[in-house]
Amino acid sequence: MDAGTKKQKRNQRLSIFELEALREAFKQSVRENDVAEAQWAQHAELFVKRTRQKGSRPTRA
Repeated sequence: MDAGTKKQKRNQRLSIFELEALREAFKQSVRENDVAEAQWAQHAELFVKRTRQKGSRPTRA
């Protein structure tokens, strides 16, 4: 992948539907992992890193 493609991919914006799906996935992750509210910020960082590593955009079933 060349630098132009990387930059283009990085600049893509998520739709409101994708953001809502991401929000729901985060909430589900919080419930499944029994994350205390005080730990949400740290959990969110890890959640975002893992989601980006997967390389896929969130989708709803």
